Amino acid sequence: MKIILILVLVLVVSINALNNQFLHISDVHYSSAMNSLLYNASVMCIGPTVTKEFDHKEHEMLVEDTERLNLPTNGLYGRYGCDTNQLLLNEFTGDGAGHGLPNGPWSESQSTLAKSLYGAFPNTQFIPTIGNNDVFPDYNSQCNDSNLQFLYETWAQWIPTNQVSSFLYRGSFVVSPVAGLTIISLNTILYSVKNKNTFATPQDPCGQFAWLEQQLIAAKQAGNSVYIIGHIFPGLDPFYLQGTWKSQYQTSFFNITSDYQTTITAGFFGHIHRDEIRSIQFNSPSLTNNHYFPMFIGSSITPVYFNNPTFKQFTYDSLSKNITDITAYFSDIYISNLKGHMNWTEEYDFVSTYDIDNQYGIGGDQLNSLLDRMISTNSIFNNYDNYRSGSYLSDSPSMTCLINAATIDELNACTEIAANVA
Repeated sequence: MKIILILVLVLVVSINALNNQFLHISDVHYSSAMNSLLYNASVMCIGPTVTKEFDHKEHEMLVEDTERLNLPTNGLYGRYGCDTNQLLLNEFTGDGAGHGLPNGPWSESQSTLAKSLYGAFPNTQFIPTIGNNDVFPDYNSQCNDSNLQFLYETWAQWIPTNQVSSFLYRGSFVVSPVAGLTIISLNTILYSVKNKNTFATPQDPCGQFAWLEQQLIAAKQAGNSVYIIGHIFPGLDPFYLQGTWKSQYQTSFFNITSDYQTTITAGFFGHIHRDEIRSIQFNSPSLTNNHYFPMFIGSSITPVYFNNPTFKQFTYDSLSKNITDITAYFSDIYISNLKGHMNWTEEYDFVSTYDIDNQYGIGGDQLNSLLDRMISTNSIFNNYDNYRSGSYLSDSPSMTCLINAATIDELNACTEIAANVA
């Protein structure tokens, strides 16, 4: 059976155990409102009468660039600046509800997406994770609430029976899709700076940190490698240059994971609609050589933030489960609309593009070495920046040092060093 680990709204990861590969697909954001000929205030779309919900600081700048370059608007598969329509969903069958939808269209979009995935891939195991638009209203995640009940009813076929109680209470669960691999799906919306809820246990919302450590202990005892999946990664948003998680929760996460750095192989996230990497140093005083936590952040299927739809195929070692290569695919919306079909094309191969020594896999140490080369060689970073938006419009702010900076202080320190190198 083929296995797709779909981190809903974040990414879809699809594991083919025979080829040691999986897909990582982020932020589909299907919107039932996009099926209308008219764009209106209920949909995240650029237009003169549209209410704009910004997650990205420079969205208006991108709109201005689009107008200046006289870029095309409507087409079969949507347009830059709008969420995923039905035809793009049918071509891809991806994940997650659209931006800014009222309750009715939001629940309709969620149900349509789940049915589309299940119908298109009946023999595929999906592993979802909750995104900020998978709850209503946006970012409203709480323990044991109606959102979790609705999502369970929508995703019931993908939640293991022995994990139902955990999912209904906190929105997280664990699964082992292939021998030797544990995948922990975290509800990262609990930790978001935009989550305004209060919790009975404010230091550990819904007991998820305690639960996370229990899963890491079990995986270590079983000799399993661990992938952690979630929607919002811990670190700095590239557009706001602000923390994505509340600081106390980010500290707790790295305090816990640092004790299991030889067990945790990688993290997979989404949310920012850009293809990025992070390599955050573990903090473990008991070890003389602290390594780095590698995070692979997916771009998106929706072109709403002026990017081409993209997804990635990961190859992993059958024994260690270390990532050994990444191939990215993209489809140019403009060309697809002209041709009348989605023209999925290989965008880059990670190992060959960045000249990575993958003998022991692509881990945090390798990503950190890549950062050093980006700082000293502009052409390497320029390639990275181009691929961030699916080969559309490069829009990077001071991006290089974000790769290994979890806080503003760390970002400033790296930027100062990079300036001296330059």
